Amino acid sequence: MTVKEAVELLRKGLAYAKRTKFKEALAYYDKALALDPKNPEGWFLRASVLIDTGKSKEALVDCDKAIALDQNYAPAWSKKGLAFYNLEQFKEGLFASTRASSLNGNDVSAWYLKGVCLDELGRSDEAQEAYGKSLELEIILDIENEKKKVGR
Repeated sequence: MTVKEAVELLRKGLAYAKRTKFKEALAYYDKALALDPKNPEGWFLRASVLIDTGKSKEALVDCDKAIALDQNYAPAWSKKGLAFYNLEQFKEGLFASTRASSLNGNDVSAWYLKGVCLDELGRSDEAQEAYGKSLELEIILDIENEKKKVGR
C-alpha cells in the first residue's frame, strides 16, 4: 500500500467521523496511520475523534505526534488546546490555543478557546479580546460563504 492509499483511508475515516460513526472512523485512521505514520493530518484526525469520544488524554498523545512531525501544524495545536481545556488544564490550553492562533490567525476555534481558557484563568479583559477576534472572524467567514452561495 502507498501513501496515496493512506490518504484515501483518511478520507473514508473523515466521512464516518462526520456522521458520528466514531468506531469506524478510528478503524480507518488506524489503518492509514499504519501505512503512513509520518502524516500529521492522520494523527490530528484521530485526535479529533478521541476528543469527540471523551478521550482527551489519548488525544493529547496524537496531537503531540502530529506536532512532532510538523511544529507549525496549526490544527493539531488547536485540538491540543481543546484537549487540555477538557482536562481542565487551562494554562496548557491557553498556550496551545495561542500557538494555534499565531500559526493561523483565521482559526475561529483557536481564538474562542483562547478566550475560554483566559476566562478560566481569571483574565477576563484578555478573554473578551479573544472572544471579539473569534466573533469577528466568524462574521467574516459567514459573509464570504454567503458571497460564494450567490456566485460573487
